[in-house]
Order: sequence, then C-alpha cells, then structure tokens
Amino acid sequence: MIDFNQNDFNLMKIRHETKFGNLTTRQKYRIYGLRQQENPPILIEYNDDCEDTDEFTERLDALVKYFKSNGIEVETFDGSESERIDIGLRKDLRGIVNKHDQPLFASSILSTIVYCLEGRIDLKQMAKYKLANIPKLPVRVTE
Repeated sequence: MIDFNQNDFNLMKIRHETKFGNLTTRQKYRIYGLRQQENPPILIEYNDDCEDTDEFTERLDALVKYFKSNGIEVETFDGSESERIDIGLRKDLRGIVNKHDQPLFASSILSTIVYCLEGRIDLKQMAKYKLANIPKLPVRVTE
C-alpha cells in the first residue's frame, strides 16, 4: 500500500504518473513533501526492526549508490517510529516538469525507489551507469 500526502505540491500528479494505484507491495509506504533548503532531495525513513535487515539494507545501499553516481543526494534514516517506509521528496525535485507540465522526473525517481526496495529491480550492478540529462538540483543548505 502506498499513501501520498495530498496537500503537498505536485504529489497527486506524481501519484498519477507512477501508476501506483493498484500496485501491491510487501511494505507500507508513505510519500510526502520536504521543505526546500533544510532537507536532502530524497529522504528515506524506515524502522530497522520491521525490515528484513540484510536484504533490505543491500537494496537500500545499492539504491543510494545508484542515485549518488547520478548526482542525486539520498539520505536514509533507520530510526523511524513508524512500521512503514516514509519517502520524502524535496519541493524543487517535485517541481521539475516536462514540456507537458508533468513531473516525470520525480515520478521516475519514486518508481525506481519503490521497485528497488520491493526487490523488483536490482540496482547492485547499476551504480556505475550514468544517466543522461539529469537536472542539477540545488545543494541543500545546512547550518
């Protein structure tokens, strides 16, 4: 089950583009928006006690390496109180749209995250591959 926060900018468009409406998942997911400057472009929060640690950690590490090799910062946090996986997308990431005003970039990123964490795609060998035309995201501001 994948829940989207309906009040955050562009998340309903992203939901539509991901085609997650009928997707059956092993884990519960919540997708929400992050504030602009204080957060990484992507934040994945999970409860370490609820996950199959070894397999999940391998998939999560491969996912982080894959995005890092393509210039996209992903931060993870394993101390979530929730029994679901929370995925936060920063507003500037959600705001990148194609010529038809659709947020396909964020939708593709989100699909990659969910399918990888669910074990439906294997990114272990993909970290060395660079994707073309990845937009440069602003660096987050930390104090």
